[in-house]
Amino acid sequence: MHDIQPIIETLKSAILHKPGNEVDLIFQYGSRIKGTTHKFSDVDLSYTPGPGSTLHSITVMVEDTLFDLYPMHWSHLERMAEFRDVSSSVLLQNRVLYSRNEEVLARFETLGEQLRALQRPEAKPEMVSRALEIFQSTGYEFYVLQLQAGVQHQAGCMKQTQSIFSTVLHCLAVCNQACIDTRKIDQVLALPRLPAGFAESAQRLIAACDPDELLSATRILLRTTREFLLAEQRQFLCSETNFLTVFDSSYPELKRDLQAVTLACEQRDLFSLKGSLLSLLHELSCGVAEVTTGVSYLDFNGLSEYEQNLVDLGFPALLPYLSAGDFEGLYQQCLAFDIRLREFLMEREVPLNSFATLDDLQEHLASLT
Repeated sequence: MHDIQPIIETLKSAILHKPGNEVDLIFQYGSRIKGTTHKFSDVDLSYTPGPGSTLHSITVMVEDTLFDLYPMHWSHLERMAEFRDVSSSVLLQNRVLYSRNEEVLARFETLGEQLRALQRPEAKPEMVSRALEIFQSTGYEFYVLQLQAGVQHQAGCMKQTQSIFSTVLHCLAVCNQACIDTRKIDQVLALPRLPAGFAESAQRLIAACDPDELLSATRILLRTTREFLLAEQRQFLCSETNFLTVFDSSYPELKRDLQAVTLACEQRDLFSLKGSLLSLLHELSCGVAEVTTGVSYLDFNGLSEYEQNLVDLGFPALLPYLSAGDFEGLYQQCLAFDIRLREFLMEREVPLNSFATLDDLQEHLASLT
């Protein structure tokens, strides 16, 4: 098809004049804007509906060319501007066909500027953090892949593998602050920072069709990608800090966890006990690790990657009593743990923010003003 413009105008008119539609924006993007068309290239169009609009898509084939015009909400565009959507490049390479007013157009252009800002060197830590967050979404997909492999469902395994692979590629693009088409593996392979052996891992996954081979190749891809992201975290999510900064105002929350553990011991409530005890060990270990290593640990990390030997720091052991089901012993350990916690923080000049009376609290608050 040589002239697509009349068809674009027809579709644009259909959306603008459809009853119940209030359209903020209509724009074109994709290969025909980028100049990367092939003989089957479609025409990608979207519109941003205003509040209360009736959603409506138009997907048609004209002379063997697909024209796809569908709604793209502001919330979707905002996710793109945060690099949270694999199609973020839409904000950078597009042609606006209609805008309701100048304010709407400015809002759209601002999202593009926001995305460009995240490609600057100073935004690297934020993008690494976002890549870690995106990678975590592969967990359930991998679980379903294991189920599909268990029943040797080839198509099911291939579908899950493609989904996981797409998430990993998006994660790597974000980590590299690159707006690329992750459906093009050559663009991903051209990224400057990739997991060790990524080209080989990717090729193995692309070539695999057998359920067991798909599962094995995906497991390797996830392992090497996570190792890469851990290294990125240690390099770019690292800063000098101290105990006062990390543990300021933390004692009341840590003490609350201890209180919850002792209450659970009295009630022999193992479910509540585990939750509160692990919260205590996580918060304390995470804080000490951040001070000693400088790394900001996130939900991406397992406890084994930042756990501290609290016994060596003078804290009473708690887990052995939990494992033994010794509620009375654990209760007494928690009382001793609280004493050591107070000492530990005060030795490092961290205020406890713990007051015996209202007068003490008021005196403290007055000193802050």
